[in-house]
Amino acid sequence: MMHPTRNRLLPRLAALLLAVSIVPMLSAADWTYRVRPQDNIWDLTSRYLKPGVPWQKLQAYNKVADPYHLPPGMTMRIPIAWLRLEPANATVVAVMGGAHVQRSNAMPPENVAPGMTLGIGAHLSTDHDASLTLQFADGSRLLMEPDSTLDLDQMSAYGRTGMVDTRLRLQHGRVTTEVTPMTGVGAHFSVETPGTISSVRGTHFRVAADDGQSRTEVLTGRVDVAGDRAHVLVPKEHGVAVADGAKPAHVQTLLSAPVLHCPTQPVTKLPYSFAWTPLDGATSYRVQMAPNERFEALLLDHVTSSAQLALPDVPDGDYAVRVHGIDAQKLEGDDGVCTLHINGHPQPPLVMAPLPGKKLRDTRPRFQWTESLEAGSYVWQLAADEQFTQPLASEAQLSGDSVRAPNALPYGHYYWRIASRDKQGKVGPFTDPLPFDLVPQPPAPEVGKPTSSKNNVSFGWPAGTPGQRYHIQMDRHPDFAHPPIDQTLDQPMLEIKKPGSGTWYVRVQTIDTDGYAGPWGAVQKIRLGCLACRIGAIAGGGGLVLWLLL
Repeated sequence: MMHPTRNRLLPRLAALLLAVSIVPMLSAADWTYRVRPQDNIWDLTSRYLKPGVPWQKLQAYNKVADPYHLPPGMTMRIPIAWLRLEPANATVVAVMGGAHVQRSNAMPPENVAPGMTLGIGAHLSTDHDASLTLQFADGSRLLMEPDSTLDLDQMSAYGRTGMVDTRLRLQHGRVTTEVTPMTGVGAHFSVETPGTISSVRGTHFRVAADDGQSRTEVLTGRVDVAGDRAHVLVPKEHGVAVADGAKPAHVQTLLSAPVLHCPTQPVTKLPYSFAWTPLDGATSYRVQMAPNERFEALLLDHVTSSAQLALPDVPDGDYAVRVHGIDAQKLEGDDGVCTLHINGHPQPPLVMAPLPGKKLRDTRPRFQWTESLEAGSYVWQLAADEQFTQPLASEAQLSGDSVRAPNALPYGHYYWRIASRDKQGKVGPFTDPLPFDLVPQPPAPEVGKPTSSKNNVSFGWPAGTPGQRYHIQMDRHPDFAHPPIDQTLDQPMLEIKKPGSGTWYVRVQTIDTDGYAGPWGAVQKIRLGCLACRIGAIAGGGGLVLWLLL
């Protein structure tokens, strides 16, 4: 049986012999590990080292005198080349719209789905209205924006060290990346484009590649951008635009985040016009909308030259919107972000009558709207004030497309509104208050006694209120089927050439200032004499006889 003291000396002797065979200087490319209680050199070897690297090399490299006793807090250094290197995967966290993946050249493309695991060599593409988010082995995330193509070139993990080597190639489009801060010299994250390589060790940055140009925009941290055997370090809130084949050179300050006009109340009116304060130096703006502030899947990704944009009609719930400016170099600036709550469904129907500002004459007016496919029924209200503090009438379960006021209303100013109730009983927002006026019918004027001159005849009637017009008709028949005289006048009188002699019928109606035509006045019957009769009468010493029969 071996003596205990001798048993402890053998590992020490082996470590001394091994130390002669390795470089005595510790390399800068080492991963470091701080010893914890209960750790021993054999467990560390099996946990972190490649198969075939003996524990004695680890003991000798770190000059461990007693492998049986590793002091807690001691720093162990392990060369990167000794560490286990294993393939790593990326996981699809979220996807919106049409996104596709080809896992290898020998495999057909397939649709991307949440939860899908992707390995090295996967080729991803998004349609013009699609986006997806990938999460890598170290927790870093990448948002792949619409109309983009991306290759997963290299994804490796150094065993259980937490160090991950991730190398991506953006062929076209845009990606936004949040890289987990890295520790350890083996950790690496880079995005390559046709013109540049952007490398980071923990930051939030964007990369774009299109039209023969690559752009890197740094939101937090800093990024090393390389191209054509040259490097430039891009700090926070700066960016660089590089033509394919050129050297990165001019780092520029990004546009600051715009001030967004975030709604303070739930959004009930859709589509909602989202606005922000214009930025000096911005030629356009990118607006993105997502279900939450992580922006894992984009419901909207739109570039506009205006300082406002109508948000899409989306289901009720909480959403996040971010906006940033784009300068003349196509560099995109810092994000302004806000959250909003949408409570706009079911949407109210479209109003048909009365429209805002209309005048009504029926003291029991009828209210009409279109029928909404979202609605199972409708809620209707009528009030004398815009706030509807005391509704004069209301209906909570209307079907169909109209309702009539339950009682006669006095003349005055009123408001009405309507909301939809869905089939589950949820009542959506009301329309804006719709004002209207209930006014008396315009008077039905009666034509006075006509007057005659040599060649003309004139009719007059009482004037109405300023702005009203008048419609007069004359016909041989009392049904006025084809009146030869049919005129609309601004003044309460008509002067015309004398028509043919005999019996005529005349009527007048008032046209109100809003275009409403009131009732016709009483039909009046007149008889006009003939010219020959007039001449005969003069020769006989008589005068013109013009009869008006009421």
